[in-house]
Amino acid sequence: MSEDFLISILIVISLLVLSGLLSGSETSITSVSKSKIHKLAIRGDKKAKLLLKLIEKKNDLISSLLIGNNFVNILASVLATAILIKYYGDKGIVYSTIIMSLLIVIFSEVLPKNYALLKPDRFALALTKYLYFFSKLISPIMIFLKFINWCFFKIMRIETENKITSKSAREDIRNIIDMHEDEGRLLKDEGDMLNAILDLKEITVEKIMTHRKNIYSIDMDNNQEFFSKISQSSFSRIPVWKNNPNNILGLIHAKNVLSNVNKDGQLDIFKIKENLIKPWFIPETTKAKDQLNEFITRKEKLAFVVDEYGELMGLISMEDIIEEIVGNIFDEKDFSTIGIRKIDNNIYRIRGDVNIRDINRELDIQIPEQNSSTIAGYIIHRTESFPDVGQIFSFDNIQYEIINKNKNQITQIKLTIPKNNSIH
Repeated sequence: MSEDFLISILIVISLLVLSGLLSGSETSITSVSKSKIHKLAIRGDKKAKLLLKLIEKKNDLISSLLIGNNFVNILASVLATAILIKYYGDKGIVYSTIIMSLLIVIFSEVLPKNYALLKPDRFALALTKYLYFFSKLISPIMIFLKFINWCFFKIMRIETENKITSKSAREDIRNIIDMHEDEGRLLKDEGDMLNAILDLKEITVEKIMTHRKNIYSIDMDNNQEFFSKISQSSFSRIPVWKNNPNNILGLIHAKNVLSNVNKDGQLDIFKIKENLIKPWFIPETTKAKDQLNEFITRKEKLAFVVDEYGELMGLISMEDIIEEIVGNIFDEKDFSTIGIRKIDNNIYRIRGDVNIRDINRELDIQIPEQNSSTIAGYIIHRTESFPDVGQIFSFDNIQYEIINKNKNQITQIKLTIPKNNSIH
């Protein structure tokens, strides 16, 4: 066996190894966790910083790897064919096709790509310097190819810009959450919390506020019941109004009431009224996430929601927004749940003023909430009427029966969920 033959074989093997590294690099770059690499880069890892630069131009790098990989595979096949033709004549073409196809598929494609999928971060970091050098080496060819692509897309009138918005980014995150839930790597309640955080950017305070009819407040002119209302309340901050419950003058902080004791040891009601906390009014279109940031910035916990005309709509607290993420929070003074009571399998008694978002989260169903914030409002919207007690309706396979009402206000509803959508 001649020395030239051995050298040719070594060259072919070297090209196959190089092809495997290029194939694995392509897979690792597409599978690498950008968040982990970013974290390493912040800690000062030089390879991670360089890899981040490469990832920012991922399309160019992958194109470079594909070009290099195809060139190496073709060169290896040509050399192998030349060697086998020399020894086996025309049959060498058939032998070369079979042998090189097997070698390329197994050792240059399948094995390196499978390894890169198992450990993409390690694979990419180990070859970062070589990938950076390779991308620079092949950049002239890439510039030429990008020009050809640009001309082709212009002729075909194909839009090349891929606009990434905050909404599309949130959708990508939701898809990742759903994927990890399906794979069992993320519990459902954890996924719900993560999705709820993303929802804060989309929902307005109007959807989660306490409606004005349900605000616990005190009449400023009712001196006889002033202190009893404070003592009976389970809230630390209580709105005070004058003439009309919608005319909010301020807030009383129940914990600070004792600081207004006069010289005789009695509570001075007039001093309390003079030192009310100034109310904070916000528009109903405020996003929940923005309001949470405002609560933190201003170090306040309550805000009054008003419409475009300045009319009081309801009250929003920091706890309301936090509950959107973690679920309902109850303390020792809470007398009931959110107004949902199970009375039989798949049958629930619900207060009319309960928020649709709370019902969907509690019962794991999907009642539309685009046009109404409460379950009573939803029924009125769907029926386009004020239903009477005893009437039964069915929307989207969910049955609603009006149990009780006060004038035109629906106060109690019986909700029946079909068995194929049972709650566990």
